[in-house]
Amino acid sequence: MRVTEIAGLAGTTPRAVRHYHRLGLLDVPPTVGGRRDYGVEHLARLLRIRWLADGGLTLRQVAAIVAADDLDGSGAAVADSADRPSQDQAPVPAAPPGAHRRRVLRDLHATRAGIEARRRSLDEQTARIDELIAQVESGRALAPVPVAVLRFYDAVEARIRAVGGDLGSLTTERQVTLILGSLGMVPASCTRFLEALDDDDINLIAEQLIAFGDLARAHERAPDRLARQLARRTYGLALRHKPLVQNVLDDLPGGTMGRAIWHVAKVLLATGYPHPAQRAFIDHLLTLLLADPDLSPSIRRSAGKDPLL
Repeated sequence: MRVTEIAGLAGTTPRAVRHYHRLGLLDVPPTVGGRRDYGVEHLARLLRIRWLADGGLTLRQVAAIVAADDLDGSGAAVADSADRPSQDQAPVPAAPPGAHRRRVLRDLHATRAGIEARRRSLDEQTARIDELIAQVESGRALAPVPVAVLRFYDAVEARIRAVGGDLGSLTTERQVTLILGSLGMVPASCTRFLEALDDDDINLIAEQLIAFGDLARAHERAPDRLARQLARRTYGLALRHKPLVQNVLDDLPGGTMGRAIWHVAKVLLATGYPHPAQRAFIDHLLTLLLADPDLSPSIRRSAGKDPLL
């Protein structure tokens, strides 16, 4: 048989057959008329290789199994006469059947564990896709944050556009939130907080974001004063909805994960708002929150002892 024939019978390709030759899995047949001439023994070996590989074993594991089969005489491969040991050479000792069986079982159990891990991963991906399908079918946008977050930012954007304000700060904040959402760092309790905001709150937030953007363009000698005033107004909004803000903070994880969230948020805010006055606002606001007897313990539980660092 030619290579195309044996490959076709085994349901594979000539390229794969040659690859098995290079790996030592399949003996190279004798050449007849300038072409390799495969026999029944080669097809039997090739089908065994394919059967094991289709079962989920790696080619390394397949090689170990068929090599052990060859040693104890259960394999189907036939070595070329030039590769057989001469009479002067000591015969290759047969592997103990028990040792061979243990090796094969170890590889099979490991392969099964790998398949189960991939299955769990596929189940998780399937559940994720089902969620995305449900989002699209219900008319919601595909985003890694709750739909209430998207509606909130759309509402604030409409207010800012209505007064001709700059959207730069809102755009950056939206992007930061989407990044945190992609990392699984936006708690579901944000939905309850955002849905509790009324029109006056939305208007105030729009004004705050416009003023926050203006900090980067302030010509005042002491922009820190404006940053402090803005931080106090923002803190006042938090006090108005203190129980809901408390819930969001309480839902943030503690320990290593909690510190990681605060660190990522700090890096994103520093990158998105590099102006010193805007950075001062963030520091002033966090200082006010840390001075609050109710909110401070929740922040420190999640962010660590020194959130300002």
